[in-house]
Amino acid sequence: MRKFSLALLGASLTVVALLYYSPLQAQMKNASGAPSDDRVVAVVKGSKILFRDVRLAQENLPQQYSGTPLAQIYKPLVQQLVERRLVLLAAEAENLAEKEDVASRIAQARDRILEQAYILDKVAAVATEEALQARYEADKAMNKGPDEVRASHILVETEAEADAIVAELQKGGDFAAVAKEKSKGPSGAQGGDLGYFAKDKMVPEFANAAFALKTGEISAPVKTGFGWHVIKVVDRRQGEGASFAERAPALRQAMAQTVVAEILTTLTKGADIQIFELDGSPGKLPAVGAPAK
Repeated sequence: MRKFSLALLGASLTVVALLYYSPLQAQMKNASGAPSDDRVVAVVKGSKILFRDVRLAQENLPQQYSGTPLAQIYKPLVQQLVERRLVLLAAEAENLAEKEDVASRIAQARDRILEQAYILDKVAAVATEEALQARYEADKAMNKGPDEVRASHILVETEAEADAIVAELQKGGDFAAVAKEKSKGPSGAQGGDLGYFAKDKMVPEFANAAFALKTGEISAPVKTGFGWHVIKVVDRRQGEGASFAERAPALRQAMAQTVVAEILTTLTKGADIQIFELDGSPGKLPAVGAPAK
């Protein structure tokens, strides 16, 4: 039998907490010229639809639409809201909210919204941009990126051409000058400079050869699908790791999980709680995070 505990509630609440400040919400709130939430966007049989409804509808779109500008989907969203309002008004006209099963589901939806709002408020108070930035800086030293090399290369079509270039360079030829003159690659104009890169950013044959070189060394001809390369490693460094923007979602998730765990522990402690087993007999609530027996 699958074990469960209040940790399951914590997990679900954490998922909610992670959504408290999505890039879409930031975009909507910070967009210049965005209408106020109370602006009327449509009226259906005397019932007003507000821009707040549009904003919430956009926030609830599937992830693949999260970066779509509002202007591109505004009319479809309004149309959807108008259609939904028509259905809602029809349901209200038939007093469906008074049916026991419908009333129960409405109450449950209200409860979920309040639970989420409570968690979102608590997480938002802790996982501020300042707090996330501070956590990022504190963890920065432990989240270095992969080793990187800065390399230049000369790309030619045949092995014979590559061998001739290696011989020329061994006699004291200037790598950058030769690259500008003979390289077929787009980096030739910059003396073959490819900048810094990690091993997984280049095709394996090229990357393996480059990372096997010491600083200042020149490779033997290396064949890839692009042709024949002569590679020179100019420098090596430790990668800087993920940027704050890249790390922020994971940091926010970690902080949200901590907040939710603290909330559940605090609310459970000293609370008068009674639970009953499936057969109706008295049961015992496990500690927060502990599996049920």
